[in-house]
Amino acid sequence: MFKPARILGAAAVIGLLAPGPAHAQMAFHYNGPVETPEQNVIQSAHYDWLLEHNPGFRAYRERKECGPIRFDEGLRTDCFQSFDQYEPVAVR
Repeated sequence: MFKPARILGAAAVIGLLAPGPAHAQMAFHYNGPVETPEQNVIQSAHYDWLLEHNPGFRAYRERKECGPIRFDEGLRTDCFQSFDQYEPVAVR
């Protein structure tokens, strides 16, 4: 008869000491350099240019982004094909 009461009491104490849902959500704070929208556009254009004109950079990015996809060969193939679709190699 006393055992269920002790279990309920212990559960109540644990419930009071445990952090609530508000504490469970952690905020992400980025303390790096803040860039302006204009700087972001310039950096994005440079990234696109590198993908289109630099085969070594393109191969590196393909390996980095598509290489870890090993669980689904179709998804991996789609990843590699997306480079050709969205950032085609520049014709010289």
